Amino acid sequence: MKKMLLIINPQAGRGAMRGKVIDCISAFQQAGYEVTVHVTEGAQDATRVAQRKALLFDRIVCAGGDGTLNETVTGLMQAPVRPPLGYIPAGTTNDFASSLGIPKTPAEAAVIAAGDRLQALDVGRFNERYFNYIAAFGVFTEVSYATPQQSKNIFGRAAYLFEGMKALTNIKRHRIRVQSVENTIEDEFIYGMVSNTVSVGGFKAITPDGVSLDDGLYEVLLVYPVENPMELQWLVNDLLTRNTDSTRFVYFRTARITFEAENEVPWTLDGEFGGAIRRAEIENRSRAITFVTGEREPDGAFAHDDA
Repeated sequence: MKKMLLIINPQAGRGAMRGKVIDCISAFQQAGYEVTVHVTEGAQDATRVAQRKALLFDRIVCAGGDGTLNETVTGLMQAPVRPPLGYIPAGTTNDFASSLGIPKTPAEAAVIAAGDRLQALDVGRFNERYFNYIAAFGVFTEVSYATPQQSKNIFGRAAYLFEGMKALTNIKRHRIRVQSVENTIEDEFIYGMVSNTVSVGGFKAITPDGVSLDDGLYEVLLVYPVENPMELQWLVNDLLTRNTDSTRFVYFRTARITFEAENEVPWTLDGEFGGAIRRAEIENRSRAITFVTGEREPDGAFAHDDA
């Protein structure tokens, strides 16, 4: 039989996997897999397990939130071989699952995770770390990792919005030099995002013509400071209407980009704290990991089919 490693984060998304594991394992067995289950015991455990055991399994599936997926991907990037990776979303927002066309119901996601629709997708390198879909700094970025887990479990996305509203009362500016082949910009920004996703925080990304998750390019968004509540409203309107001609932010695509700040800047990687640093080198590792995706492609999500 084919061998599968199922990595489960029992704390993710209000304990979303409780009572759902048997249904998932049943779907895997019906697809011909012998399943080994590993329940994570703390931070970075998924990384250690994926790296150490990648050689032993034909497929790895992780069940948890975006942070659990990030840890698993990091482990595979450090492993000698990279078996296909399936994902059962069990977090609060599950942005990357939306990009992959994976449903939120664990049993339905398990059927997809055991399937044969494979897609080699891009993975980001952030200095010596990795990320699946977003590296960001500035206003709102601290919301995801500063929001208490208990609040996330009870209030879901509303907890993020509440923390975000509090963050608006103290918007910090960061003077940063941004360099890429496409642009060199030095200015003050209140927010910066390097992403590869059709959804951020559960909301649609700004990209007007679709996002391709395997084209070797990232979408970069840099937001200039706002001086008053009216300017903030105009900025929000431009972002919501995807007005890429706006003078309130800069938007472009690139495969490699460097950020150099005057002072340490806190970053978030896939919704988890990525450290406070002055220099960040971000590189797109094109089609580095093969994911098991949904049967129907989200608009513009994939450019090729490797199944």
